[in-house]
Amino acid sequence: MSEHRVKLKKVWEDESLLELNMIVTSPYYKVNIHFYTTTEDLKELKDNLTLFSNLKRKEYQWIQGEDNESAAHYVRVRFFHFNNQGHIGVEFVLDNKLDIPDKTRVNFYLITELNQIDDFVYKLEGLIKGITDNLESISEVKV
Repeated sequence: MSEHRVKLKKVWEDESLLELNMIVTSPYYKVNIHFYTTTEDLKELKDNLTLFSNLKRKEYQWIQGEDNESAAHYVRVRFFHFNNQGHIGVEFVLDNKLDIPDKTRVNFYLITELNQIDDFVYKLEGLIKGITDNLESISEVKV
C-alpha cells in the first residue's frame, strides 16, 4: 500500500463548530480544502462508516455544506463497495466555493480496502474525542 491519501487537521473549534483542513491526494490530484462541521456530524460519519465497514450498508455518503452558489463550501465523500473482493471506492466532490482565480471544484475517486475504513474510523474517534488534532488515513490500492 502507498501513503495515506486523506489528511484531516483541526484548525479551530469552539463549543459547537469545528474548522477542518482536508488534504486529499491521488496519483493525479492534491486538493486542500477548509470547511466547517460539528462534532455531531463527525460522530455521524464515524457511526455510519462503522455500519458500512461491518457490511450493514452498501454505500454511505457524507455531505458538508451545500452545492449552491451561496454556500461557503461543499464536501461530499461517498464510500461504496467497488467489487466483491473487499475493495472500497471513495468518491470525493470538493468545492471551496471561492471566486475565480481561487475557485476549486474537483470530483475524483480512490480505491482502497475495507480495513482502511476501520483505520479511518479508529483515527476519527481520536479526533472527535480531542486526543489528536490530526488524522492521516486511507491508503490507496491498485486493482
